[in-house]
Amino acid sequence: MAFFSSEHSPQAGHPSVTSALVSLRSRAVASWKRYRTERELEGLSYDTLKDIGFPSADMLNKDTPTR
Repeated sequence: MAFFSSEHSPQAGHPSVTSALVSLRSRAVASWKRYRTERELEGLSYDTLKDIGFPSADMLNKDTPTR
């Protein structure tokens, strides 16, 4: 994935275009970090997840009404 920065370009673009690109880049970076974190958590065992405080599937279903 390639990101373009206006800091290194010879001509600075419109401030609105620059801020839009910076915003897009920051959102993409945050999204990628969330994705990587989710993938790492999925690889952990159930016991490890329980030790670090993730709720079990049974606890999640207690709050929802039965159909």
